[in-house]
Amino acid sequence: MGAKSKYVIVQLASVITGSTRVWTQFPEFPRVEQMASDGVEIDVKPMVMEPTAIAVICAVIAVIATIAFFLLRALKDKANTFLIVGLSDSGKTHIFGKIANRNLEPVTYTSFQENVLDVEIKGKHMKVVDFPGAERLRKQLVEKWLKKERASLRGIAFVVDSSSFSKRARDVAEFFYDVALETGKKIPILIACNKQDHGLAKSSQVIRTSLEKEIGMINKTRAAALTTTDGSSFRHTLTDTGANFSWDDLPKPVEFVECCAVDGASVGLEGIRNWIKI
Repeated sequence: MGAKSKYVIVQLASVITGSTRVWTQFPEFPRVEQMASDGVEIDVKPMVMEPTAIAVICAVIAVIATIAFFLLRALKDKANTFLIVGLSDSGKTHIFGKIANRNLEPVTYTSFQENVLDVEIKGKHMKVVDFPGAERLRKQLVEKWLKKERASLRGIAFVVDSSSFSKRARDVAEFFYDVALETGKKIPILIACNKQDHGLAKSSQVIRTSLEKEIGMINKTRAAALTTTDGSSFRHTLTDTGANFSWDDLPKPVEFVECCAVDGASVGLEGIRNWIKI
């Protein structure tokens, strides 16, 4: 028995002439007519899609594209909150106060309550939320903003005290690690290297390099802790690169900016304002 053909062959024999005509279809070849040596004529025709079918396919694609467009726009419109987080004493509330009123020097104090600023940006209602840095509120931050209200987040400003970074690098890295892990892949993060007016302040490049190493070590430690007895591991690490973590491993770029909320400093809050677009 010969090899099976993936094409349908139709054979008709004429009772008058005795000749036999065979039709088959090859979508990639033009029309070819050939008389075989045994008198059999082969008529090969290209496969042509009906105009109605083409119209239906185009209509379906257009509907899907329209639905996707409106869904994406709805999600983007819902994301109307900029969240400011960081360790205690990093200067979050000072930054928040200057964003709210650049001409007013805010009085800051340790608080366990959120500060919320309602603003209009390009005709849209937006919010800036300063979340307390107390460690005991970390779980509340994760449960409320990084999980339940995550869809409302337009961006996260992670504030770092540049003047004390050398002593608190590990704590900063641990906090950032949890924030980045819980927010997923789509929320932009800005690391604001604050208090640049201090003589001991580290530059954004130094902080970037140091955090990269610290996050790599956290990656390695958590990966080892999550490995089960049968050798399998669960997805609870920021990346799969272990100690070789690089900022480029993250699905969305993390931006760094140097800033200072003190009036008269060589660098101000323009980097944060431009990022929030206030």
